[in-house]
Amino acid sequence: MSDPANLRRESIDLEALLLSRAYLYTLFHKLFGGTPDAAMLAVLLSADTDDAVEEFTGDNLSLQGLGRFLCHLRECVDAQVLLDATRDEYTRLFIGPATLPCQPIESPYLTHELADFQENTIVVRRIYRDHGLELARLMRIPDDHIATMCGFMAHLAEGSLRCLREGRLEELAESLRDQETFVRGHMLDWVDEFAVCARRSKTSVLYPQMIEAMAAFVANDATLLSEAALWAENAAAACAPEAPASLGAPAGSPEAAAFAGLQTAWDRLRDVRPFGIEDHELVAAGE
Repeated sequence: MSDPANLRRESIDLEALLLSRAYLYTLFHKLFGGTPDAAMLAVLLSADTDDAVEEFTGDNLSLQGLGRFLCHLRECVDAQVLLDATRDEYTRLFIGPATLPCQPIESPYLTHELADFQENTIVVRRIYRDHGLELARLMRIPDDHIATMCGFMAHLAEGSLRCLREGRLEELAESLRDQETFVRGHMLDWVDEFAVCARRSKTSVLYPQMIEAMAAFVANDATLLSEAALWAENAAAACAPEAPASLGAPAGSPEAAAFAGLQTAWDRLRDVRPFGIEDHELVAAGE
């Protein structure tokens, strides 16, 4: 028989992590999927982003560095100068027209071929469709682009957060294992190399640092997903045959108030639409 009080405490800690990772995957989706604008940079440099990053930092030096880097940008860089420089950097790293210094797509790192649409592109597309999703502008951008992958993970993260809050522990474990499989199978196999390549670029205004941070975050996330899935499996077994009606922070608690603040910030972030983001958005398959 499980200890309800301990289960609740542990679920609150997990809720904080699941909410923060959903926010950060959404942030990376927007940041890597569209030309940055003032709204995007305002979110990036907000206290809400600081809070989400801090939740994941631990002893990871790259994520510790991200917190300091964002603080430096916020305090020391003129907003308009930063916006102009990041737009130029984004264009050079993600759009062209010159040859991109490093591809933001998984397939070329696997095959060492420069073609955008490869066999792995179709594999990733099938994974999206297995979850009832497809690119809104199919065939315009390869399905294994980093921005789309982050958007996919944000979508799955939202589902796992809902499972936790509704006490559906077996479904939560299954969702977390599914996400771990995707992270390990289609992100960890290339994001470090992508980050190293980006660090060799001619400028280092924002994107090389954010790509490096994303790679560190994904590695941390893989570990979190494994540990959280094991927790959910054990909790489901301990609670059997009756699952709790809900988990996470109870209504009216200080934790619930803090989570509501980040939830609101996440909702605002999802409404941010940098130019070009529609190329990397997933919609219900068949729409």
